[in-house]
Amino acid sequence: MTFIPTIDSYRKLILLAISAALMSLAFHPLPLHFLAWFGLVPLLFALEDTRPVQSFASGIVFGFLFSMFTLFWIVFLQIEMNIKLLIVFGLLLLFLYAGLYFGVAALAVRKIGTWSFAFAIVGLEYIRGIGELGFPWLTFGYTQARYPIFIQQAAVYGVYGISFWLVMLNVAIYHTLRKKNLKHLVLTAIIFSLPVIYGITRPQTSGSRSAHVGIVQPNIDPNLKFSRELRHKTFDLLIDLSLRCADAARQQGTDQLDLIVWPETATPVFLKSPGRYQDLVAYLADQLATPVFSGTVIYESQAREIFNGAVLIEPGRGAEQEYRKMHLVPFGEHIPFDRHIPLLRSVDFGEGDYAPGDEYTIFRTAKFRFSCLICFESIFTGLSRQFVNRGAEVLINITNDGWFGRISGAQQHNNMAILRSVENGVVMLRSANTGISMIVDQHGRVLSERPLFVKDVIVRDVPIDPIDTPYRTIGDVVPLICIAVMTVLFVRSFTIDTKKRGK
Repeated sequence: MTFIPTIDSYRKLILLAISAALMSLAFHPLPLHFLAWFGLVPLLFALEDTRPVQSFASGIVFGFLFSMFTLFWIVFLQIEMNIKLLIVFGLLLLFLYAGLYFGVAALAVRKIGTWSFAFAIVGLEYIRGIGELGFPWLTFGYTQARYPIFIQQAAVYGVYGISFWLVMLNVAIYHTLRKKNLKHLVLTAIIFSLPVIYGITRPQTSGSRSAHVGIVQPNIDPNLKFSRELRHKTFDLLIDLSLRCADAARQQGTDQLDLIVWPETATPVFLKSPGRYQDLVAYLADQLATPVFSGTVIYESQAREIFNGAVLIEPGRGAEQEYRKMHLVPFGEHIPFDRHIPLLRSVDFGEGDYAPGDEYTIFRTAKFRFSCLICFESIFTGLSRQFVNRGAEVLINITNDGWFGRISGAQQHNNMAILRSVENGVVMLRSANTGISMIVDQHGRVLSERPLFVKDVIVRDVPIDPIDTPYRTIGDVVPLICIAVMTVLFVRSFTIDTKKRGK
């Protein structure tokens, strides 16, 4: 039998595309983040009166379009053309992979009911972020990162709790439009108001301790910084900007800074290894009486392995403290599962060949303790929570987002880091090679920020006392509850269908 498109099928496809576009726009660096409050409503209308297979297919179409509209900027990564062709193929698989999750969520709506949608979405968001292939980039809660009032709820149940709230709000709006009764209108108002009330009434304390910090944004072309000709110029620039930080601190009435932060792989050498360039940074730290924290590649000679890492160079002590990145970028810094399947080590996508670290390092300075999140480690909720629960009072995110270009990738990455501050009640210091660098307080308020592709520094006094949050204790319990609820409901639905067929 040949499938003949109908007016209704075209209408549903248009609704799916509208919904995908609305939710995607909420992720981009535009003042449209509020679209996530109702962006799923067209999808819910498109799922009306569909059979299970149609619901699953509709979810896949929505997920494919949504992820394509949100992540299209990956095509414009500043990398070699032959690798870019592979990325285009990989992106199509990624979009389809994301679509499968939304297909399952749409199937839940059809089998269990619309009020199950939030449980399905949040449970699947969490599952999508697990393991070496984990990719929580599309988590709905991140759309609200630039709304300080709305993200205060993350202190209670994390970014997945915000996703749950958003989807429930969408479902309530859908029922209000569909049934047009006062009950659902009141319910919608209550769902919308609860996080607003909490955000307004939550005490905005920051403690008594503070530290004066400097953040360097050198804006060095990542394609050129590792060339031998520019190596010394790179160090000269980093040192000049660090001296500028010290001058700015003196103008603000502070004799010295408590820490200067350089970005990921700021130094195009093995800075942990003794030599000329380590001596240059050690001299700078001694001259300013200020520790310098820098991203650097670390070489382990005994194991013959390379790590993407960071090192703290302290006055009079040198490079005694280091961190090795634990969660590597799949297909960018390593091939997933290559440690367990030796055959994969022969695969070459032009990726780095880094080994993962295995230690939750807590750096110690005279003023405070901190931990480091390198690049996209900042998008994993559990990692930040582990660091803070092990004693970190400040989180530092160092990254090199120059590969993303000027489109949405850098802004999306930056927004995700903001949620780590709210969840854990700690300050976030972010040094990005080409931007966006920023300082975020314990409540997710951006205190200072530098735009993309400018050479600049941030120098300011920041509160450093952590604030206790329920999330630090309970962690990501919301998605775990969602997974449990959906498992029970799916089993119950399957059992009922089996009994009906038996009759």
